[in-house]
Amino acid sequence: MTTPTNNYSFSDLFGTHQSVFREEDINQGEKVFTSSYTPHSIWHREEEMKALVSYFKSIITSPTTSSKKVILYGAVGTGKTVISHAFGNELTQFLARARNHGDPRFRYFHINCRKTKTPHLILTTVLRYLVSGFPLRGFSVDELLRMFTLLLYEQNLTVLLTLDEIDYLLPEERTDFLYSLSRLEESPILREEYGVKERLESRFNLLTITRDKNFRFYLDSSTASSLGRNYITFSPYTRYQLFDILASRAELGLREDCYNDEILDTIASLAEEKGDARFAIELLWKSAKLTDQEGERKISLETVRKAIVDVLPVERSLIDDLNTHQKLILLSIARLLSTCEQSSITTPQVKQEYQTVCEEASIRPRRQTQVWAYLRDLNRLGLIQQHVENRHLNGKSMGRISTIKIRDIPTEEIISSLKHLLVE
Repeated sequence: MTTPTNNYSFSDLFGTHQSVFREEDINQGEKVFTSSYTPHSIWHREEEMKALVSYFKSIITSPTTSSKKVILYGAVGTGKTVISHAFGNELTQFLARARNHGDPRFRYFHINCRKTKTPHLILTTVLRYLVSGFPLRGFSVDELLRMFTLLLYEQNLTVLLTLDEIDYLLPEERTDFLYSLSRLEESPILREEYGVKERLESRFNLLTITRDKNFRFYLDSSTASSLGRNYITFSPYTRYQLFDILASRAELGLREDCYNDEILDTIASLAEEKGDARFAIELLWKSAKLTDQEGERKISLETVRKAIVDVLPVERSLIDDLNTHQKLILLSIARLLSTCEQSSITTPQVKQEYQTVCEEASIRPRRQTQVWAYLRDLNRLGLIQQHVENRHLNGKSMGRISTIKIRDIPTEEIISSLKHLLVE
């Protein structure tokens, strides 16, 4: 047996050259490229911020007289989350400074429904902020709503709850939960507890974030009416707007001599098709990381080209969060599209392939109505494009058929990432 030689050292691995990232300030460097970072100045979303301030102005002027509900819509990377975080932070600080004795205290909660996927977990998360050591189990959703309502009064609170990526809640749970939240101030609980006879105070406000432009149309009429019609649309960023966003992050996170406007404009042009700032920022970060790994001092166009191969579309993270049957249906679609010469397939083809994939995975397939619901979810999340076509033959209607495409993730990428679900 030969003795392995130590052919590396930590100094070799870390390198002796200066990083392209700023390191002198803990609020700069790589941190500014993360999804959790909220910049002090947000580019090209002034009108959307003004709309939010206008809708929720009553929290400042008359915090218990009305309950506001607002929906934010926009595709991935259009600034919905960063704006809501910035708005919540600014509102919290403003009310803390302006609060007089006896005024309600204000709390802002931002819940991502991709990670916190059920109404029970959402309410438990909020209650654990309000009550130290609140148990994770043991209460129904109705009981949690009751306790939350009582705490608003007992702790003299007004609350703004943001439900980000609301699309991830199951449709049947989502509708009931949103309806209950939208009618929280009409609950008889407080009348029972406190004997209040007049109109109850409005201490709860709701901000819902979705990437589905038809979100409100999936709600029943009662829920849609309760949520109101306060709707703010976030348009995709233009190339020039993306350039400004990248320039602001680069100024905070990168050394001044490691990039130039040409690099930023190239990345902006690559992200222009979708207007996705999240993708643009990630591509700049990856380009900087590769520059460090290669021991270079400046980001080059060739490094950007290498980085775009490594930066998977944001849809990859969406795939990871799908449930098992949604993944199997997506895998079925990818397998069909990878072997046929057409750009789209039909729902009957998907259903048949899904049956085959379930057999290979040793999993019992779901019923047809559930398969349709899963396809609708995949379409809503932007992973597929589903289009209903009217068929005609010799001038006669042959009925409608639904065709399906995969947007822009390589089918090989989907198959590779999901094939582990199949039994070897």
